[in-house]
Amino acid sequence: MQMLEEIKNCRKEWVYDNYVRIIEDAKDYEKITKVKMIDEVYKLYKDYHNIIDICTVRELKYLEMILNNSRPNDVYEWELKTLVNKFLIFFDIHGKYSIPEEIKDSVKVALKNVDYKKHQKIDKLNEILVGYCKIQGTALLNVVAEIGVQLTNLSREYVYDHVLDNKLFNYYVYTILQDFDTIGEDIPVAVYFDYYDYIEDIDEQRKNQGLAGSRPIDIQEFKTIFYNDFNINNTKVKKLLDEIEVLPIFKDFVLETIRKYALLNLDRDDLKEAIQNIPILHNYDLTDFFKVLDEAMDEMPSGVLNGFTPNEAKKIKIEELKINKEKEEKYQKQVNACLSKEDADLFYKLYFGLLEYTNKIYKIKPNLKIYKCKRIDPHDLIDIVRKFWLNKDKLINDFCKENPFKFNNEELDSIKEFKKGKRSFYIICEYQKEYTGIIDDEKVYMIKGITCNIDEVISYKDLPCPVETTLLPFKGVLIYDSILSSMSISFGSGMIKGLMEDYNKKIKYYHL
Repeated sequence: MQMLEEIKNCRKEWVYDNYVRIIEDAKDYEKITKVKMIDEVYKLYKDYHNIIDICTVRELKYLEMILNNSRPNDVYEWELKTLVNKFLIFFDIHGKYSIPEEIKDSVKVALKNVDYKKHQKIDKLNEILVGYCKIQGTALLNVVAEIGVQLTNLSREYVYDHVLDNKLFNYYVYTILQDFDTIGEDIPVAVYFDYYDYIEDIDEQRKNQGLAGSRPIDIQEFKTIFYNDFNINNTKVKKLLDEIEVLPIFKDFVLETIRKYALLNLDRDDLKEAIQNIPILHNYDLTDFFKVLDEAMDEMPSGVLNGFTPNEAKKIKIEELKINKEKEEKYQKQVNACLSKEDADLFYKLYFGLLEYTNKIYKIKPNLKIYKCKRIDPHDLIDIVRKFWLNKDKLINDFCKENPFKFNNEELDSIKEFKKGKRSFYIICEYQKEYTGIIDDEKVYMIKGITCNIDEVISYKDLPCPVETTLLPFKGVLIYDSILSSMSISFGSGMIKGLMEDYNKKIKYYHL
């Protein structure tokens, strides 16, 4: 039997929802008929490689069973649903699932040529990538790809090509471009297809509930969620699913609603009310069921909680409160943790003279006046600062030779000391009375501010705080170059604990 005849009995909305997941340049809903949609899909399937690429091994094996008339349907619920949605099988007039006549030959060729060993490796990658996206709802595409790189032996180039081109991955995950204040415009974002309508809700709830850090990766959990939507290996989750099976309700609707509430970690009172209001359940006592529901949902990872479960989130919040209390108890306001006014004025005179010289040589911002400028936006200097530190030795040598601002020998000697400067990413960890403790991958440095103590620039409540800056010697102490570019990166409680342990055990350096 042909699908083109069968499809006339299907709702256009259902056909279109699946059509857009298969066809890359899908036409608008109003501009295409059901028959035309199926026609486009089957033109794609004429190339048997596309059938292989859009299916898992499990789906391909089930297609083989259908061709051989051997299919215990009750065991293969997932395969049945997905293959129907991909228009690869349909329920025929004889009460059996069949492969449409239009593509039967292509399916046969696909099954004859599939390399199952190779395809299992692709499946493993998709189980990880799609499982992660299913949990998160939305995620930066490069983060998704990097997780695939970390958890497989595949090259970065292969995985990045995969997320862009693999038909199965792109059947489940849609890529959009979003603007972010912190990282830029038109950033590729992976969206799990079923959650496309929830993008704004996810963003909003992450602002309210988002947690720092990331949950330990569990490949088996990703795989289980890929195939089952829920982690059926969790006993509390499995108990809930079993309870739903015996209720006289349309379970798909209830499960889909539970998935949404778990994804967004929403107040469950509304969910319970919606379930209670199902007409057939009006006379049911759901007290025990709702207890099972709460226990299960407390164990479900949530996208707005960065993949943590509500139970894990509670523990994190308790640990955060403990860390913040320790910060309050340990903090002492800085006193004399910066240069004197005389030394600060001298530093700006010398450093701004160097930056003025750098800007003149490289013509970065030709109209910007820096030397002896009393008020200047630090953001205007960042590109010039980076250029200077990339070429510091040459620029300092040339500057001291030309001496364009007629500095005396002592001032030129101070400038020559700047060659020891070290520009990098650091983490501010601690405020002591007269110094600020800052760490990189190798050492802990104790530095001073310029015109004010650094705890007046960045609150102790925000520590540890990652920054980009330059450490350099001046007047016998270590300082930073007056520009702290902080990054909007939050550390989880576990990472903070490990970072501070590393900080506390390292030797503190007061000189480069």
